[in-house]
Amino acid sequence: MKRLLLPLLAALALPTAVNAESYWLVLEYDGMTRIEMKSLEQCEEQGKKYMSSKRGTKNNMHYWCLEGK
Repeated sequence: MKRLLLPLLAALALPTAVNAESYWLVLEYDGMTRIEMKSLEQCEEQGKKYMSSKRGTKNNMHYWCLEGK
């Protein structure tokens, strides 16, 4: 019983995350890559930078900003 009491008290005493949302930038160009972002605005900004890069033709480059939990 004592073994369970300390972890239980620690779990109750530790604050839980208030905002557990996350944003993911998903890039497609010869495969897919995902990168975690701090905000949706940052994700959109980085996606636009990606699309304006000289990596390839615009036909095979895509990005999405997804909200995760």
